[in-house]
Amino acid sequence: MRIAIGLVILCDLIIRASSLTAHYTQDGVLPVSLLLEFDSKPLRWSFHFLNDSFAYQSLLFVLNGLIALLLIAGWRTRIITILSWVFIVSLQNRNSFIQQSGDDLIRLVLFWAMFMPWGKFYSLDAKRNKTSSKNYFSMASFGYLLLIVSVYLFSSIQKTSPEWRSEFTALYYALSLDQLKIGIGDWLYQFPTLMKIITFLVFYYFELLVPLLLLIPFKNLKFRAICVFSIIIFHIGISLNLYVGLFSAIGISSALGLLPSSVMDWFDKKVVNSKQQFSSAFFKIRTSAVPQITRNSFLALIMGFCVFYNLGFVKSFRYALDDRAAYLTNLLKLEQYWGMFSPHVYKTDGWYIYRGIQSDNSIWDIYRDQGGLDYTKPKDIDKMYPTDRWRKFAENYEKNNYNFMRPYYCKYLIKEWNKKHPENKIDGLYIMFMMEESLPDYKTAPIKQQNTCLCYENEPAK
Repeated sequence: MRIAIGLVILCDLIIRASSLTAHYTQDGVLPVSLLLEFDSKPLRWSFHFLNDSFAYQSLLFVLNGLIALLLIAGWRTRIITILSWVFIVSLQNRNSFIQQSGDDLIRLVLFWAMFMPWGKFYSLDAKRNKTSSKNYFSMASFGYLLLIVSVYLFSSIQKTSPEWRSEFTALYYALSLDQLKIGIGDWLYQFPTLMKIITFLVFYYFELLVPLLLLIPFKNLKFRAICVFSIIIFHIGISLNLYVGLFSAIGISSALGLLPSSVMDWFDKKVVNSKQQFSSAFFKIRTSAVPQITRNSFLALIMGFCVFYNLGFVKSFRYALDDRAAYLTNLLKLEQYWGMFSPHVYKTDGWYIYRGIQSDNSIWDIYRDQGGLDYTKPKDIDKMYPTDRWRKFAENYEKNNYNFMRPYYCKYLIKEWNKKHPENKIDGLYIMFMMEESLPDYKTAPIKQQNTCLCYENEPAK
């Protein structure tokens, strides 16, 4: 799991770095001053806030990448895991408008990993300190187990709509979202009955059964192995049908720590070609009584807090965390939401039209790079976004409660267009969103045009 998580972090940094100017600097869509003015939270911290110049942000990305490499190698793993968690929290706090639930998962896995010995095998640390067993149990490992259980259990609990529980049309509506549907999804979308069967299996046999099997106290090694391989198959299926970035890779990587030690013994024997077997007994990290009690008490508190936090999203749960809980949530960034496509699947999506305004008031479509405007629906809407980070940003950009970002994105597009097209500059830009609502039986409602932003290059963003 350590190696897989490190590789995912590295891939994520490369993807994020491709839009470093746009998403993390003062010349992009969300300057630090704007973020702190409109989206400030008590005790939310990030050393990415200190300076939003390209050079400073690039330095932080490089340091984060080096830490990820050391995590993969397993060098001074405990310290490196702490640094990795710190850098991930800082990075995610810098721009929360391009985040997805997979980011919550990888951050929380790193949190529990700070208290677990995941550097004992397949690492540089392992060469110095040999361990006699792969079996390990502690308050931290139970917290990690509870995290994985929470992801799928609370996801199923929050799916309360008929699309999930009686009509079984959730997958139909998910694949009706053109910004998400990719690959096999285009083929699967032709078979409504098959989509209903898959929806039924996902809800009743995967998201409900997997968490329960993980918590069964007897023969749990077999059940855990079944669960891990089920999670792997589930996330491969998602990645083949939906444009969700690294979400599936994070889901698979995060579950690898649940693999029974017997499976890893087989891996050592068949793949690593090691004759030594390690799964005979449990091992413990030796610490004195007072630090151990303090640590376990703290981790038990965090576990209870996370469970209560998730229960807050369940409509039938009558209690809620006090507002002061936000201080702990933001300080340790414990926020999490496992309600993908919950309580129902979004039925509206669409595409943007970018109406460039030139100095002679002529119109230039800067997306299609042609004169005039073409209102027809693009063939592949998902290809309008170079990465899932941009797709998520576009999804949030359309929402009215994020309208403070609109002029900054608008002016960023003008600047980028004029930089790449000095012979065909634009003075202003009018961004429109063409909203399409999915209806039953492959029908759609009439397209609605929403005017999101009009800005000019020489006017201040407001």
